[in-house]
Amino acid sequence: MAKYYATVAGLPNITVEDRKLPFTSLQFLQELRPILSRTDSKLFDLLLWEQENQFLLRYLEDSEKTKAEESRPTLFSYDTLDGIIAAYREKRVMPRMDSLPEHFRTFLSEKLPEIFREEEEGDDGQISLSDTEAEEGKARLPISDEDRLAMYYYEYAMKCGNDFLEEWFALNLHIKNILAAITCRKLGWNPINYIVGTGEIEDKLRTSRARDFDLGEELPYLSTLFSVGEETDITKRERLLDVIRWEWLEESVFNRVFTIERLLCYYLELAIIERWVKLDEKTGEETFRRIVKTLKHESAESLDEFRRNQKK
Repeated sequence: MAKYYATVAGLPNITVEDRKLPFTSLQFLQELRPILSRTDSKLFDLLLWEQENQFLLRYLEDSEKTKAEESRPTLFSYDTLDGIIAAYREKRVMPRMDSLPEHFRTFLSEKLPEIFREEEEGDDGQISLSDTEAEEGKARLPISDEDRLAMYYYEYAMKCGNDFLEEWFALNLHIKNILAAITCRKLGWNPINYIVGTGEIEDKLRTSRARDFDLGEELPYLSTLFSVGEETDITKRERLLDVIRWEWLEESVFNRVFTIERLLCYYLELAIIERWVKLDEKTGEETFRRIVKTLKHESAESLDEFRRNQKK
């Protein structure tokens, strides 16, 4: 495993309350690329694929409009998608999709039959899907395209082989799902349509009627998330979640100082600060410091227990 002694030693200190960045997350990654091993570089790519998801969704909604936008994907080409769509429409042999990650390929295999289903029922000369393809489209999960793609992304990411990133993605998946379950319970919605992913925790969020979804012992930060779920101010809500993530990051790399995990952590922390920097200064500074103080007071016990469990 590569060690990055000089790089880590030279990193400027950053804290959860910082308002100025020493450099952006993108600049940091650009400086890192030449010294990263091939395996470690792919771990950063895995993080970048999350934002690439939005480019795929926008392309499938309106390809011409999306291709005309100034902002473009960095890890895949629209030309690749053009070739896949054209081959599917013309019922030709599909081009190789090795350049696309597993979650893209899985999503496209489900989404393409759906896109062309209306053409199947249309005029002569338009494509006709096989019975198998049509059935695959009908069998897709009853969730939004964004959530479905996110589900496949998390499944893909959580088997990357790096325990730090696998746990990071699991944390974020659980946060999203718990908040979705809390909202569903408030509004009387069926959570099955909003919980992303599979596993014991997801099953409990879909089916449990207990106040804590029978997860109190498994997720020590659950009580904090219930408090977040009650927050109506979206900005404050997001800041609370970012503090939870920051606490987790710091604890997770405490004993891994000169490793790739420390660099991944720093990159993720820079990305968190970037969100705060974009907030309006008038509301940002005072509100955020109040949030940090409140969170530290209300969730100290939960966070301490969570840290202890991480060390086991």
